[in-house]
Amino acid sequence: MRPPYLRTRALTAATAIAALAPVTSVAKTYTCVLQPGVTQCPAAQGYVSAEPRYGSPNSMPVQNAQVSLDLFDVQPEGADVFTPEGDSDTIGGTFTYGKAGYQKNQRFDGHYQHARRIGEGSRARFLLDVPISVNHVDGYKVIFKFPGGGESSPIPYGGATAVYGTINAGVELPVSQNFLITPRVGYSNLQAGEYFSHDAELVSGSVTARYRLPQVGRGDLILGGMAAYSHTLDTFLSKQPFYMKADYWTLRGGLAYQLPLKARMFGRQSSLRASYVFTRLTGEPFMPYKSIHEAGFSMGVRAREAEQKSRFDQMRAGLLYTHADNRFADKAGYDSLTLTLGYRF
Repeated sequence: MRPPYLRTRALTAATAIAALAPVTSVAKTYTCVLQPGVTQCPAAQGYVSAEPRYGSPNSMPVQNAQVSLDLFDVQPEGADVFTPEGDSDTIGGTFTYGKAGYQKNQRFDGHYQHARRIGEGSRARFLLDVPISVNHVDGYKVIFKFPGGGESSPIPYGGATAVYGTINAGVELPVSQNFLITPRVGYSNLQAGEYFSHDAELVSGSVTARYRLPQVGRGDLILGGMAAYSHTLDTFLSKQPFYMKADYWTLRGGLAYQLPLKARMFGRQSSLRASYVFTRLTGEPFMPYKSIHEAGFSMGVRAREAEQKSRFDQMRAGLLYTHADNRFADKAGYDSLTLTLGYRF
């Protein structure tokens, strides 16, 4: 039997009520008017925008894809990755505020990355990424008004929090100075309550390609693409009363333009990066959010100009906008803004 969060294609008032889990806090009450022949409303469809398993911009496959192909952050490109420039550690955090229909969510992310060349004189790099997300959905209630009169009692949604993280490792292999291929493997674990149908696990494998076009104007143009395969697991590390064996494919591609700025910020060198990335989720016919668009700007500022151990030691900050249409309810599209801050050393 499908867990309740998967029944999204044709929610009637009755199935919408049955699909909801108990919540402990409610922020606001909305009214959903069901017209004859219409079985969808933003409240019934928008709540899956925070679904952490798959099929949403806040899911584990998207988290894994963003780690595998990151075109948003200012980072070394081209020949710099083959020198001490490419040996670095990064710590960072983000805050995301999102909305779909009546549902609002806030997501806090922490991220650690370790990148090192493999052996003396090697041009290949070992990459390790560990992102962790805490995703909270605000509580609210919905009153369903039925065709011909009558209405339901207030139905609770939200008021729940999910925690999930990924361990992702790979080897970056140079095809040429400006062309990199990176195979990766990853494991993701979700810890969640009844509202999100409990825990989940994923294993994944991906291949990423990046190509740099140098000196496009005053900056560099970077093109990237990724394909990832994910498979569900059920081990002692999670509690899954609704476990289903499933396979998913994630496709991701985009471009970025990185520009060194002439003006110095706080007396230090700086650079700007603008990016756009498109992500396509496949593998489950009832995924409400399959196509995800991300557009952002980020800036890097050298942190210790006179004494840094490498010239790419820097603070980074950025703003990312994300949009995803809901395939089954046009008023339940997902939009979010993400603030980012990181330090590469």
